[in-house]
Amino acid sequence: CVSFEISHACDPVPRRPHSPANPPTSEASNQRKNKMSGVASHKKVFEDISKGDKKLKKGSTVVKDPLARTKLLGSVKKSTKLKKVSKPNAGLSRAQKHAFNRARAEKKGESFVEKLDEEGLRFFNHVTDQKFSDQAIAFLNAYWHEVGSQADFIYSVAWDTFKYADMHARGINYVHKYKQGSKLEFDIGLYFYERLCKFLGESKNKQWKDEKFAVSQPKLMTAVARKKELRLIDVNFDNQMAMIEYLLYQYREFANPSDFVTRAMSQDEHPEVRKARLALEEVNRRIQAYEAEKQRLTDESKKSGVKGLTAKNMLAQLEAGPLWEKLQAALITAEAAVRIATKKYGGGKFISDGKSSGKAIGSNQGSIWWLNRDLAEKKKKYGRRAKK
Repeated sequence: CVSFEISHACDPVPRRPHSPANPPTSEASNQRKNKMSGVASHKKVFEDISKGDKKLKKGSTVVKDPLARTKLLGSVKKSTKLKKVSKPNAGLSRAQKHAFNRARAEKKGESFVEKLDEEGLRFFNHVTDQKFSDQAIAFLNAYWHEVGSQADFIYSVAWDTFKYADMHARGINYVHKYKQGSKLEFDIGLYFYERLCKFLGESKNKQWKDEKFAVSQPKLMTAVARKKELRLIDVNFDNQMAMIEYLLYQYREFANPSDFVTRAMSQDEHPEVRKARLALEEVNRRIQAYEAEKQRLTDESKKSGVKGLTAKNMLAQLEAGPLWEKLQAALITAEAAVRIATKKYGGGKFISDGKSSGKAIGSNQGSIWWLNRDLAEKKKKYGRRAKK
């Protein structure tokens, strides 16, 4: 008893023996134990990696849970640079890819300058290599529903001005010596717009300033601004302006290069329409031969003496000669071919036999309209005159 009292007398605070019912509750002790257990755990992981006995599992970067994905995206900082990934190409048709690209481009306001893929650019270059009239027909076939009401303007004003600018560039003064081109250099492109604006500004051409042709009328601008615009018009970056490029840019409210390629690649020319077109080309050749002879005799008739008198006599009889008769025969053949094509396929779609170009379905509304209009213009100028 005495020894017990003495030992407790030395302690400032009475102590109680530890028991399972009364464990130590010191906060510092708990932290120390947790720290030690954490170190031991890390040490064990490091030893396992060093031994190489255990293989680490590859974690997946795909977040399948919608809630987890939302949390993950919400934690990404705005300044974080994300890697660009390409859209999936497998299982998508060309039309589906185009629809995706167009929707994205329109959202950015860049639908006209949307980049063409390799196949599309190759087809577009093929179109720009064709003569002006064929480019215009391809455009009308693709966008007849949207711009069919502007066909008169495209034929009578835009196409005519394109040819005039091209003749100016080549130094050609007579129509019968001119062969249609396919592109204009940028400098001539500026001249084209200058000529077009001047034409529309003349009072005698006020019919083309009508409200119904408002979408076809070019915007007035300075030469510097026009040069910048030509850079946008130049879809294939060849420093030239093809008629199809001009048309796509002028009617960019409805059209753009990528959309045109998608539409035009699904079209084909029906054999009857091709036959009518070739018949009209024969008429053009006959007209050129007739006009060349007429110009030669006109120049000869200005000379004095027997040569001049002989030329005047031949000029008076030119419309009764063989060149005129061949021209009339070509007109009759072309008229019949255009009538058949219009009756059978005017404005309709057809299924190709796959022998011409392998394309499945095509629309000829623009082609039929152009052929009828071109035939009417030729008959008006070179058709048989009524006998008085």
